[in-house]
Amino acid sequence: MKFICTQENLNKALSVVGKVVNKNSTLPILNNVLLKTEKGMIKLSSTNLEIGVSYYIGGIIEEKGEITIPTKLFANFISNLPAGNVEIKLREDVVNIKCNGYKTNIKGIDAKEYPLTPKLEIDPVFKIKSSEFKKALAQVMPAISNSESRVEITGVLMNLEEIGKNKITLVATDSYRLAEKTLKLEQKDVAENFQDLLGNMKSVIIPKETVQELVRDIGEGDEIIEVVISEGQILFKFGNASVISRLIEGKYPDYKQIIPTEFKFKISTEKNRAIKAIKIASLFSNISNNSVEFKFSLNTKNLEINAETSDLGNNNTKIPVEIEINKEMDKEGVSIKDGNLSIFYNHKSLIDGLNSVEGDSIFLKVNDENSPTVLVSTIDSAFVYVIMPIRV
Repeated sequence: MKFICTQENLNKALSVVGKVVNKNSTLPILNNVLLKTEKGMIKLSSTNLEIGVSYYIGGIIEEKGEITIPTKLFANFISNLPAGNVEIKLREDVVNIKCNGYKTNIKGIDAKEYPLTPKLEIDPVFKIKSSEFKKALAQVMPAISNSESRVEITGVLMNLEEIGKNKITLVATDSYRLAEKTLKLEQKDVAENFQDLLGNMKSVIIPKETVQELVRDIGEGDEIIEVVISEGQILFKFGNASVISRLIEGKYPDYKQIIPTEFKFKISTEKNRAIKAIKIASLFSNISNNSVEFKFSLNTKNLEINAETSDLGNNNTKIPVEIEINKEMDKEGVSIKDGNLSIFYNHKSLIDGLNSVEGDSIFLKVNDENSPTVLVSTIDSAFVYVIMPIRV
């Protein structure tokens, strides 16, 4: 194998594929990146057996071949090279690298020992703009569960039931909060034979690690992502990169039943002001449950954000709000004791939700101190964040 490529392209490829590599003592070759010539291009690949990432770059290929190289050493060396052309030559199992006076030899491992990455040679079920998909994944990602006992909620549900209506829904929950994002697709970007491609699959669950990888790797522009789905696996192709992943087996909970559809109160306020007040209150929050109090006052139309601990002290911040009362749900009047409603939330989960909601203003839709609260944007109803109150 012998080829020439630019330091910039090689460094970019390694920055993408290198993130999947974890230190693996049981199978040391997984600490390596697979470097090979393929289809007239240079391909770099890595896998941890759960996710496989590949990246293609152009170059001048003089001799075909393949080898695996220690990822960390290779990436660190390439990142420190000056801009310019990099010449890579393989002799037996040693990779010789030259660039603008720099020269090194790195010992590799035969590519035949590297695990084969599955290939999905089928048509994509749908296509979507990278900026839209990246943003949607980032919005729901904070709500993914880390529970080892409930594997089915340790990923993002991709609900495909309405793909025939050019819509998909991404959902994540940890049982205490839930994030849902609905994405609209162009009709031309949904495969005409999507039913044949999906078979009986109405939804799939994408592992958290895969979601994190996609959010890191997908660009901010409007390149198109192709999504290929098969039994047990999913493939995302975008630009020069592709990410293939196993899917989580199991049945996702019926999340729709926990999202309230009617509310007694709709409170609107400035998002950044609320976030700042919560962060300040969190300094005095009870460390056992990270709770902060939201106290709504109908008389003053203020939102009080409070926290108190005996050993630290207390904090109280008031921010202005607009409160809309749904009289249809409360025929006998507003059921707020003494004109106030007090609800306790986990401040970390609350800030995650507020950061995920777009726009400068937000709505908090509330019924009482024990029912789920819904956060939505005043400008985008496609994203919904549900958070359960804490009982103190």
